[in-house]
Amino acid sequence: MAIEKQLKEGEEPVSPFSLLLSLPGLDIFNIVTIGCKTKGDPSTIVEGLKNTLIKHPRFSSILVTGHGQQKVKAKWIPTQVKVEDHVIVPDIDPEIENPDEFLEDYTANLALSPIDMSKPLWEFHILLLKTSHAESVAVARFHHSLGDGMSLMSLLLACTRKVCDPEALPTFVAPKKSKAKNVCWSLVAWLWLIVRLMFHTCVEVIKSVIVMCFARDTGTHLIGKPGGTLTTNKIIHRIISLDDVKMVKNAMNMVRLLN
Repeated sequence: MAIEKQLKEGEEPVSPFSLLLSLPGLDIFNIVTIGCKTKGDPSTIVEGLKNTLIKHPRFSSILVTGHGQQKVKAKWIPTQVKVEDHVIVPDIDPEIENPDEFLEDYTANLALSPIDMSKPLWEFHILLLKTSHAESVAVARFHHSLGDGMSLMSLLLACTRKVCDPEALPTFVAPKKSKAKNVCWSLVAWLWLIVRLMFHTCVEVIKSVIVMCFARDTGTHLIGKPGGTLTTNKIIHRIISLDDVKMVKNAMNMVRLLN
């Protein structure tokens, strides 16, 4: 309540998650690469962003962290967004020798470079670059304090529309679940699942206590060498079939519905 009283109209408090990710020197971004079948039109993208993305409060607000200032509370302050300042069209040679490698290096540099904290923390980079899988590419960079990957993907889907109906949101049809034929068998299976869960939980707790008291960490190839974190990161693109993704989703009975 005390924090809410210190906020002016339209301002929002900053969540602990966003406050943690906005610490000085801790720049973490969500990078989204979108391939287009046609050559990108920056003016069309700007108009689309004006009608969709900036209507979300986080994307039309400035983050004031208050780090290093005792009396300044962290908050989101609404501001007038000039979308053109967030849409960047770099000058790229269309006859570049290896466009796929250029895209990988470009996205890696975006992930490592800081972002201007004096304006909303997002950018769209329109690369008029023909790759092996697209005629042009849009690279979106969102500061992690705006949200996690799931929330940003949900927002991205909410900004799209169906091809058959430009006014309708995309939907996913949930598969029909078959009703249990034997209620008693279902009850037994559920009780057995609970027993197994309790047993394995107890075993893992005991193993964790033994490891903490008597054992040392074992060597693994996943542990980097000293100074390994200072090396330059690189993003490698791999194209996977959407049909394969759907097959895994259906096999694991995983469905996400859009409201």
